[in-house]
Amino acid sequence: MEHTQGRTAPGSGVTAPRDERREKRLHVAVPVKLFLDSESTNYQLCCTYEISMIGARVVAVAGITKVGQIVWLQRHSRRARYKVIWIGEAGTDQQQQVGVELVDRATVIWENELQMRIGQK
Repeated sequence: MEHTQGRTAPGSGVTAPRDERREKRLHVAVPVKLFLDSESTNYQLCCTYEISMIGARVVAVAGITKVGQIVWLQRHSRRARYKVIWIGEAGTDQQQQVGVELVDRATVIWENELQMRIGQK
């Protein structure tokens, strides 16, 4: 979920990326179940590349077709609704990846992992 905008480094005349992320993300592989329908018991196993309190970057799975699509991620017994905010383009470093954002901010499925990792930094 890379959100960068160029800026000029002082005195260099060189444009450097600026990270405009709203919060800290942890690069961690967390296995999750991804459901395309809230009523379905059918899921696909996938893994995260990074997680935050409000989103994740996950391995793309079959059935995710458009930005704005709603999916459900489940970690252990906690399930939450996420909106697809970007899909990696073929031929880029982000191909086969999807960015998702939590719809209901009160339903964090990996809060324990995040808090533990952030506390170690």
